[in-house]
Amino acid sequence: MLLFLSNNDKEKMQKKGYMSEHLLCLYSMASDRTALYDNNFPIYLNSMNEADIILFGLADKKKDGLDCIREMLQPPFKELNIVSPKPLINLPCARIETQYMDWDFHIDLKRFNLNLRGNAYKNIRYSIHRADKMGYELKLSREFTPKHTYILARHMARHKLDAWDFEELLSLERFFRDHSHGFMMEAYIKDELVGFDVIDFFEDSRIMVVPLGVYLETPSLPDFLMYENIKYAKNKGYDWLDIGLACRRTGLQGFKEKWFAEPKYQLYVQTIISQK
Repeated sequence: MLLFLSNNDKEKMQKKGYMSEHLLCLYSMASDRTALYDNNFPIYLNSMNEADIILFGLADKKKDGLDCIREMLQPPFKELNIVSPKPLINLPCARIETQYMDWDFHIDLKRFNLNLRGNAYKNIRYSIHRADKMGYELKLSREFTPKHTYILARHMARHKLDAWDFEELLSLERFFRDHSHGFMMEAYIKDELVGFDVIDFFEDSRIMVVPLGVYLETPSLPDFLMYENIKYAKNKGYDWLDIGLACRRTGLQGFKEKWFAEPKYQLYVQTIISQK
Protein backbone atom coordinates (compact mmCIF):
# COMPACT_ATOMS: atom_id res chain seq x y z
CA MET A 1 0.00 0.00 0.00
CA LEU A 2 3.08 2.28 0.16
CA LEU A 3 3.96 4.21 -2.99
CA PHE A 4 7.52 5.58 -2.79
CA LEU A 5 8.01 8.90 -4.55
CA SER A 6 10.80 10.03 -6.85
CA ASN A 7 12.30 13.51 -6.58
CA ASN A 8 10.11 14.60 -9.50
CA ASP A 9 7.01 13.28 -7.72
CA LYS A 10 7.96 15.15 -4.56
CA GLU A 11 8.60 18.37 -6.50
CA LYS A 12 5.13 18.23 -8.06
CA MET A 13 3.43 17.64 -4.71
CA GLN A 14 5.52 20.23 -2.91
CA LYS A 15 4.45 22.85 -5.45
CA LYS A 16 0.85 22.23 -4.45
CA GLY A 17 1.73 22.32 -0.77
CA TYR A 18 0.53 18.77 -0.26
CA MET A 19 3.59 17.13 1.18
CA SER A 20 4.06 19.52 4.11
CA GLU A 21 1.00 21.71 4.23
CA HIS A 22 0.70 21.15 7.96
CA LEU A 23 4.38 20.81 8.78
CA LEU A 24 7.52 22.34 7.28
CA CYS A 25 7.69 23.01 3.56
CA LEU A 26 11.01 21.24 3.05
CA TYR A 27 10.41 18.19 5.25
CA SER A 28 9.47 15.86 2.40
CA MET A 29 12.69 16.86 0.65
CA ALA A 30 14.89 16.38 3.71
CA SER A 31 13.70 12.87 4.63
CA ASP A 32 15.57 9.82 3.32
CA ARG A 33 12.45 8.40 1.65
CA THR A 34 8.98 9.82 1.10
CA ALA A 35 5.95 7.66 0.43
CA LEU A 36 2.18 7.88 0.15
CA TYR A 37 -0.03 5.35 1.89
CA ASP A 38 -3.20 4.51 -0.06
CA ASN A 39 -2.31 7.46 -2.33
CA ASN A 40 -3.54 9.68 0.49
CA PHE A 41 -1.29 9.95 3.57
CA PRO A 42 2.34 11.21 3.35
CA ILE A 43 4.95 9.20 5.24
CA TYR A 44 8.53 10.37 5.77
CA LEU A 45 11.04 7.63 6.58
CA ASN A 46 14.68 7.72 7.63
CA SER A 47 17.45 5.14 7.73
CA MET A 48 16.96 4.58 11.49
CA ASN A 49 13.58 2.84 10.98
CA GLU A 50 11.71 5.90 12.17
CA ALA A 51 8.74 7.38 10.34
CA ASP A 52 6.52 10.44 10.44
CA ILE A 53 2.94 9.74 9.36
CA ILE A 54 0.76 12.67 8.26
CA LEU A 55 -2.94 11.89 8.65
CA PHE A 56 -4.20 14.99 6.90
CA GLY A 57 -5.64 13.19 3.88
CA LEU A 58 -4.62 14.54 0.49
CA ALA A 59 -7.12 12.74 -1.74
CA ASP A 60 -9.77 11.80 0.83
CA LYS A 61 -9.83 13.89 4.00
CA LYS A 62 -12.60 11.73 5.54
CA LYS A 63 -10.34 8.70 5.97
CA ASP A 64 -8.86 8.37 9.45
CA GLY A 65 -5.59 6.65 8.47
CA LEU A 66 -5.76 3.92 11.14
CA ASP A 67 -4.97 1.23 8.53
CA CYS A 68 -1.81 3.16 7.72
CA ILE A 69 -0.78 3.11 11.39
CA ARG A 70 -1.49 -0.65 11.66
CA GLU A 71 0.78 -1.36 8.70
CA MET A 72 3.58 0.88 9.91
CA LEU A 73 3.47 -0.65 13.40
CA GLN A 74 4.99 -3.84 12.02
CA PRO A 75 8.73 -4.48 12.51
CA PRO A 76 11.32 -3.14 11.86
CA PHE A 77 9.84 0.23 12.96
CA LYS A 78 11.39 1.80 16.06
CA GLU A 79 9.51 5.09 16.34
CA LEU A 80 6.44 6.61 14.72
CA ASN A 81 5.49 10.28 14.92
CA ILE A 82 1.83 10.62 13.96
CA VAL A 83 0.47 14.02 12.96
CA SER A 84 -3.32 14.27 12.77
CA PRO A 85 -6.08 16.91 12.80
CA LYS A 86 -7.49 15.40 16.00
CA PRO A 87 -6.09 13.32 18.87
CA LEU A 88 -6.13 9.57 18.31
CA ILE A 89 -7.48 7.46 21.15
CA ASN A 90 -6.78 3.75 21.69
CA LEU A 91 -4.27 3.36 18.89
CA PRO A 92 -4.08 -0.28 17.76
CA CYS A 93 -1.53 -2.44 19.56
CA ALA A 94 0.49 0.54 20.72
CA ARG A 95 1.21 2.79 23.66
CA ILE A 96 1.49 6.52 23.07
CA GLU A 97 4.70 7.90 24.59
CA THR A 98 4.15 11.62 23.98
CA GLN A 99 1.38 13.84 22.75
CA TYR A 100 0.95 17.57 22.17
CA MET A 101 -1.13 20.01 20.18
CA ASP A 102 0.22 22.76 17.93
CA TRP A 103 -0.89 25.39 15.42
CA ASP A 104 0.33 26.41 11.99
CA PHE A 105 0.48 30.21 11.66
CA HIS A 106 -0.17 32.35 8.56
CA ILE A 107 0.05 36.11 7.93
CA ASP A 108 -2.63 37.70 5.73
CA LEU A 109 -0.45 39.79 3.41
CA LYS A 110 -3.35 41.80 2.01
CA ARG A 111 -4.07 43.24 5.46
CA PHE A 112 -0.47 43.93 6.49
CA ASN A 113 0.57 47.60 6.31
CA LEU A 114 4.19 47.84 5.14
CA ASN A 115 4.34 51.46 6.31
CA LEU A 116 3.88 50.19 9.89
CA ARG A 117 1.49 53.00 10.72
CA GLY A 118 -0.83 52.93 13.68
CA ASN A 119 -0.68 51.90 17.32
CA ALA A 120 -1.00 48.19 16.46
CA TYR A 121 2.42 48.34 14.77
CA LYS A 122 4.14 50.20 17.62
CA ASN A 123 6.35 47.31 18.82
CA ILE A 124 7.26 46.33 15.26
CA ARG A 125 8.22 49.94 14.39
CA TYR A 126 10.49 50.09 17.43
CA SER A 127 12.25 46.85 16.54
CA ILE A 128 12.67 47.74 12.86
CA HIS A 129 14.09 51.15 13.87
CA ARG A 130 16.63 49.33 16.07
CA ALA A 131 17.43 46.98 13.16
CA ASP A 132 18.14 50.04 10.99
CA LYS A 133 20.67 51.21 13.59
CA MET A 134 22.34 47.78 13.53
CA GLY A 135 22.99 48.24 9.81
CA TYR A 136 21.75 44.86 8.61
CA GLU A 137 22.18 44.15 4.91
CA LEU A 138 20.05 41.69 2.98
CA LYS A 139 21.15 39.08 0.42
CA LEU A 140 19.35 36.21 -1.32
CA SER A 141 21.29 33.01 -1.90
CA ARG A 142 21.04 29.25 -2.53
CA GLU A 143 24.69 28.50 -1.71
CA PHE A 144 25.07 26.72 1.64
CA THR A 145 28.58 27.49 2.89
CA PRO A 146 30.73 26.95 6.02
CA LYS A 147 29.39 30.34 7.22
CA HIS A 148 25.90 28.85 7.27
CA THR A 149 27.16 25.74 9.07
CA TYR A 150 28.69 27.96 11.77
CA ILE A 151 25.42 29.86 12.29
CA LEU A 152 23.57 26.54 12.33
CA ALA A 153 25.85 25.07 15.01
CA ARG A 154 25.50 28.15 17.24
CA HIS A 155 21.72 28.17 16.78
CA MET A 156 21.37 24.47 17.66
CA ALA A 157 23.57 24.81 20.72
CA ARG A 158 21.48 27.70 22.05
CA HIS A 159 17.98 26.28 21.55
CA LYS A 160 16.33 23.24 23.05
CA LEU A 161 15.08 21.53 19.89
CA ASP A 162 13.25 18.28 19.25
CA ALA A 163 14.31 15.54 16.85
CA TRP A 164 12.32 16.96 13.94
CA ASP A 165 14.09 20.31 14.22
CA PHE A 166 17.51 18.66 14.17
CA GLU A 167 16.68 16.50 11.14
CA GLU A 168 15.46 19.49 9.14
CA LEU A 169 18.34 21.75 10.09
CA LEU A 170 20.98 19.14 9.33
CA SER A 171 19.37 18.46 5.94
CA LEU A 172 19.55 22.05 4.69
CA GLU A 173 22.74 21.61 2.67
CA ARG A 174 21.27 18.57 0.91
CA PHE A 175 18.00 20.37 0.28
CA PHE A 176 19.65 23.21 -1.63
CA ARG A 177 22.02 20.83 -3.41
CA ASP A 178 19.34 18.41 -4.65
CA HIS A 179 16.46 20.76 -5.47
CA SER A 180 16.09 23.88 -7.57
CA HIS A 181 13.38 25.74 -5.62
CA GLY A 182 13.62 27.88 -2.52
CA PHE A 183 16.41 30.14 -1.29
CA MET A 184 17.89 31.71 1.84
CA MET A 185 17.16 35.28 2.86
CA GLU A 186 20.40 36.24 4.61
CA ALA A 187 21.27 39.05 7.02
CA TYR A 188 24.78 40.50 7.18
CA ILE A 189 26.53 43.08 9.31
CA LYS A 190 29.17 44.35 6.93
CA ASP A 191 30.54 41.08 5.49
CA GLU A 192 29.60 38.85 8.42
CA LEU A 193 26.63 36.50 8.08
CA VAL A 194 24.56 36.73 11.28
CA GLY A 195 21.42 34.79 10.34
CA PHE A 196 19.16 33.52 7.59
CA ASP A 197 15.60 32.40 6.87
CA VAL A 198 14.74 29.52 4.55
CA ILE A 199 12.15 30.57 1.94
CA ASP A 200 9.99 28.35 -0.24
CA PHE A 201 6.66 28.56 -2.07
CA PHE A 202 3.37 26.75 -2.53
CA GLU A 203 2.79 28.23 -5.97
CA ASP A 204 -0.62 26.67 -6.56
CA SER A 205 -1.90 28.16 -3.31
CA ARG A 206 -0.10 31.54 -3.68
CA ILE A 207 1.58 31.02 -0.32
CA MET A 208 5.17 31.95 0.52
CA VAL A 209 6.57 29.74 3.27
CA VAL A 210 9.20 30.55 5.90
CA PRO A 211 9.68 27.23 7.70
CA LEU A 212 13.02 27.94 9.39
CA GLY A 213 14.99 30.83 10.81
CA VAL A 214 18.59 30.37 11.99
CA TYR A 215 20.16 33.29 13.85
CA LEU A 216 22.96 34.51 16.07
CA GLU A 217 21.90 36.45 19.18
CA THR A 218 21.83 39.87 17.54
CA PRO A 219 19.29 42.62 18.38
CA SER A 220 16.11 42.72 16.24
CA LEU A 221 17.50 40.23 13.71
CA PRO A 222 14.35 38.01 13.52
CA ASP A 223 12.19 41.14 13.13
CA PHE A 224 14.43 42.52 10.39
CA LEU A 225 14.15 39.30 8.39
CA MET A 226 10.42 38.92 9.03
CA TYR A 227 9.78 42.42 7.69
CA GLU A 228 11.87 41.62 4.61
CA ASN A 229 9.95 38.34 4.18
CA ILE A 230 6.62 40.18 4.20
CA LYS A 231 7.88 42.89 1.86
CA TYR A 232 9.22 40.31 -0.62
CA ALA A 233 6.03 38.23 -0.53
CA LYS A 234 3.75 41.24 -1.01
CA ASN A 235 5.86 42.54 -3.89
CA LYS A 236 5.66 39.12 -5.58
CA GLY A 237 1.88 39.01 -5.24
CA TYR A 238 1.48 36.21 -2.70
CA ASP A 239 -1.67 36.16 -0.57
CA TRP A 240 -0.35 34.49 2.58
CA LEU A 241 2.93 34.06 4.42
CA ASP A 242 3.12 30.69 6.20
CA ILE A 243 5.53 30.99 9.11
CA GLY A 244 5.07 27.50 10.43
CA LEU A 245 4.33 25.95 13.79
CA ALA A 246 4.56 27.44 17.26
CA CYS A 247 6.46 24.29 18.31
CA ARG A 248 5.13 24.50 21.86
CA ARG A 249 7.38 27.49 22.58
CA THR A 250 5.52 30.43 24.12
CA GLY A 251 8.11 32.96 22.98
CA LEU A 252 7.94 31.78 19.39
CA GLN A 253 4.14 31.95 19.36
CA GLY A 254 4.29 35.47 20.84
CA PHE A 255 6.70 36.54 18.10
CA LYS A 256 4.34 35.29 15.39
CA GLU A 257 1.31 36.93 16.98
CA LYS A 258 3.22 40.22 17.15
CA TRP A 259 3.45 40.05 13.35
CA PHE A 260 -0.34 39.45 13.11
CA ALA A 261 0.05 35.78 12.25
CA GLU A 262 -3.17 33.80 12.66
CA PRO A 263 -3.42 30.15 13.72
CA LYS A 264 -4.71 28.35 10.63
CA TYR A 265 -4.30 24.62 11.18
CA GLN A 266 -4.60 22.75 14.45
CA LEU A 267 -2.67 19.52 14.64
CA TYR A 268 -1.86 16.83 17.17
CA VAL A 269 1.45 14.98 17.37
CA GLN A 270 1.62 11.56 19.02
CA THR A 271 4.76 9.44 19.28
CA ILE A 272 4.94 5.66 19.55
CA ILE A 273 8.20 3.99 20.58
CA SER A 274 8.63 0.29 19.85
CA GLN A 275 8.53 -1.79 23.02
CA LYS A 276 10.60 -4.62 21.48
